[in-house]
Amino acid sequence: MNMKFYSGLIALLLIASAAKAYADYYEVPMMEAKWDVESGQSECRLKQTIPNYGAAVFSHRSGSALTFSLQERRVKADIIKANVSEATAPWMHNELASPNYAVYLDSAAHGKDFDRLSVYGNAAEDMLDALLRGNAPTFVYVRATTILDMREIRVSVSPIRFLESYDDFVQCREKLLHSRSKIVY
Repeated sequence: MNMKFYSGLIALLLIASAAKAYADYYEVPMMEAKWDVESGQSECRLKQTIPNYGAAVFSHRSGSALTFSLQERRVKADIIKANVSEATAPWMHNELASPNYAVYLDSAAHGKDFDRLSVYGNAAEDMLDALLRGNAPTFVYVRATTILDMREIRVSVSPIRFLESYDDFVQCREKLLHSRSKIVY
């Protein structure tokens, strides 16, 4: 009887540890990394497309704080746990102590987009600073699937070629601030 109990317990522990031990990883290959700036009268966007996943976007709207969002290009099960933190780039081999920031699930806008994971204000600014330091903001989340399929999804944003577009994004943000200060109420 004890042998059956311990065998069952060991099997259960192995299944539970295996279920937590694997993850899906998404990142931009080094040679394909690029950032695109989109500027308008009321919004500036800095976007990196992540192959086979979707996109990471910094967005600054006039009168609002900076937003950093991750958007997958398909509908999947609900997310039950998520965070974003600063990680070292893949070619760096040292560990980085970085806080985990709470992530908010933003619903699709007007039914044309998919849901997004987002951070706002200081957390978004910190992720912008992480890219300036050559580090990779990394979203980690778990979906509400079966108990035996609780794998983590990890999506890393690449710092490669970030500086090439960063100045254009900063100039766009400065124009938003200046145009806002000229409004008379």
